[in-house]
Amino acid sequence: MTILVTGGAGYLGSVLVPKLVARGHRVRVLDVGYFGLGHLGQLKPAVEVIRGDLRLIRTSPQRLHEIVADCDCIIHLAAISNDPSAELNPELTDEVNFRATSALAETAKAAGIKFIFSSSCSVYGEESEKLVEGDAVAPLTAYAVSKVMAEQALKELADAHWSPIILRNGTLFGYSPRMRFDLVVNIFSLYSAQHNEIKIFGNGEHWRPFLHVGDCARAFVYFAELAEPQHLCYNVAHENLRVIDVAELFRRINPRLSVVHLDMPDADHRNYQVSTRRLRAEGFKTQVSVRYGAEEMVEAIVSGLIPNPESIYYRNA
Repeated sequence: MTILVTGGAGYLGSVLVPKLVARGHRVRVLDVGYFGLGHLGQLKPAVEVIRGDLRLIRTSPQRLHEIVADCDCIIHLAAISNDPSAELNPELTDEVNFRATSALAETAKAAGIKFIFSSSCSVYGEESEKLVEGDAVAPLTAYAVSKVMAEQALKELADAHWSPIILRNGTLFGYSPRMRFDLVVNIFSLYSAQHNEIKIFGNGEHWRPFLHVGDCARAFVYFAELAEPQHLCYNVAHENLRVIDVAELFRRINPRLSVVHLDMPDADHRNYQVSTRRLRAEGFKTQVSVRYGAEEMVEAIVSGLIPNPESIYYRNA
């Protein structure tokens, strides 16, 4: 297949694109290039890289049609990603994460192109029960709101002839050629390796569904190649853990580690667990635990695989 990956030079995309190439797919990457495009260079000629902003493409339909021409599938990852980044400019977040997504999906539907959308389990907000895909969403941040609005637009476009796939990803972690240290497991890895200390905001009792970036990439490959998915939306995660549980995993890796709790003037109300029963019934299983991914990250840092890991380059905001 010829697959367009928007945001293909980002944290997830940089892990996904080589997997697609390894399976014989032709890949076209569309990315604004905020964090560089050079690390995709070794994948040429199997990968065509286009530097472009989704907002501009939304206002240039002809250019958009040229980019999606001859594509069999679009994997849409591009977004203003994570809560702090999205809150910096909610209008930009709305334009990129919602409006550009809608325009791209409309183009895909008109051309009969398969469309897979990268959403987030953060759409659930705050809930004590383990959540399934049909449960109500309650987004608490600009980022989560933008994902809910994009999901709703996709659902309204779906019909008997064209049905998008929505993957609600858990909180990602693990090594990527385009590294990020603004994700909780990765942050803990950095400060455990560099300072023998990690900090938890609040009591750490809030739950998150965690997902290794490699497992997430494998899920997108799986659904790109799956002929007839049974559902429109899937939770994608490996395990639900409290933040204090994650801290305890790091203590097992590094017995010298100190865990410090910090008071939060504005409490983080995000607290949710998800069920992945639907995903497993569809035939996909995740593989990488937080414990394994934490060791992978700590070793990558201490071995120098990630240069200057405390650089702001590794933080989206």
